[in-house]
Amino acid sequence: MSKQSTKSNREYILKVSTGGVCLALAFVLSQIKLFEMPMGGSVTPASTLPIIVYGVAFGPVWGFIIAFIFSLLQLIGGWLVTPFQVILDYTIGYTALGFAGFAALKADDRAKIPGALNRFRSATILKTLAFTVVAYIVRWLGSVASGVIFYADSAAEAGYDNVYVFSMVYNGSFLLADLAILAVVLIVLYMVIPSTKEDATLAYVQKFTAEFIGTFVLVFLGCGTAMAVGCDSVNGGGYILTAFAFGLVIVGMAYCIGNVSGCHINPAVSLAMLISKKMTSKEFWGYIVFQTLGAISGAALLKYLFKTAGKVDMTGVYDAEAQKMTSWGLGANGLAGVNGNIAAGIIIEAVLTAIFVLVILGVTDEKFKHGSFGGLIIGFALVLVHILGISFTGTSVNPARSIGPAIFAGGAALSSLWVFIVGPMIGAAVAALVYMALTKGKEA
Repeated sequence: MSKQSTKSNREYILKVSTGGVCLALAFVLSQIKLFEMPMGGSVTPASTLPIIVYGVAFGPVWGFIIAFIFSLLQLIGGWLVTPFQVILDYTIGYTALGFAGFAALKADDRAKIPGALNRFRSATILKTLAFTVVAYIVRWLGSVASGVIFYADSAAEAGYDNVYVFSMVYNGSFLLADLAILAVVLIVLYMVIPSTKEDATLAYVQKFTAEFIGTFVLVFLGCGTAMAVGCDSVNGGGYILTAFAFGLVIVGMAYCIGNVSGCHINPAVSLAMLISKKMTSKEFWGYIVFQTLGAISGAALLKYLFKTAGKVDMTGVYDAEAQKMTSWGLGANGLAGVNGNIAAGIIIEAVLTAIFVLVILGVTDEKFKHGSFGGLIIGFALVLVHILGISFTGTSVNPARSIGPAIFAGGAALSSLWVFIVGPMIGAAVAALVYMALTKGKEA
């Protein structure tokens, strides 16, 4: 046997054996349920990760083979309903994930490195994540298509007249949660596995990771406080405690991750910084993605802990007779305080965000020195806008902070979510333009 044949056989054996390990790991992870989503479905600890790594290592053809076998195992195990779902929902979606990693590697035009983990680590993490998000959209579209056929009865039971809308929300909710977990694992692997060459993207990864951590802490402690003590204008103690919880998180994070990323932990703040030319568009989109993922992860952990510990979510609805939560609030924002008036909700969020962002822009303006008290000033500004805003909308002034809890609360929180994305972003844009006009030509 020639050396070339021996080498080829070794590569074939490597692909098959590595595929077997990835297949087994993916199947084991897919059976572990971290928590149930309010719309149905369960989130697993990144069961798609082995397929992504395999796709990076050996390409989309081998990734397709592993994805197809994985889908067949799920069909045999009773997770899937028909062979139609195997092709449309899982195989296409998982193959797209395998292709995502491979495409990210090719996008960098780097030489192939022997070994799955080395090749995985050689790919730029930003492009791997970007392709993975696109692949998840492909998976979501496949899931929606199959859901239209199989979820008709479930949609009616959930109170949805349109099965398309139900399928979009149902599949999107737990895929977003799964994507948040996957992003965390990808970043950890990326940082832990040694790289064979210098990586210029490490600084970006550090910033994005800092934003993830900051937004996670904001939702976990801020919304968690609201869940624990209640957050309505009648319950004065909980009202003030919640306002201070959000503000104090900003103070703490400002002197921690502020050294790394500037501690935006808010897409509205990042938009204002982009308009003010204090960050690049690449940083802006990366910040938004990881802020949102951090918020989703924080909300997921809150629901898991409250549910596991049997604690009552004071922002939800508790059935005392049945001794269980009939609906979770998770500190989500809503329009009940403005009698469901969308215009009022957008206006209050835009105005409060503009006030908050104006303070941030003034404190962080390098032309004027404010000493080391910037974090305290920004934190108390957030407390201030919460004191008024809680009675109206629960105070968002932060799209990521609203997205995380809404996904797991579902219902009205999810249907009105767009208000708490549009309002703060409008307010931030206006604040940036106003501040630039006010300080034009000014010197310290």
